[in-house]
Amino acid sequence: MKLYTIPKGSRIKASTSNDNGDNLGEYIIFHNLDGAYSYCTVEGNEKESCHLSANQELKKTNNYYELI
Repeated sequence: MKLYTIPKGSRIKASTSNDNGDNLGEYIIFHNLDGAYSYCTVEGNEKESCHLSANQELKKTNNYYELI
């Protein structure tokens, strides 16, 4: 499935790091689409954001999605 088809607030398993290589978390939260990209935040650290393509392929696993 594509990112644009999942509900707002969904958890996505994706390792995240900052520019220094520090691990920020294992999950991101999908908030909304803004054109061709999404606005997501790192779970537990809402100050850190990331942007996935709206066409990113995902698969549903239990209570979260995984990047394909």
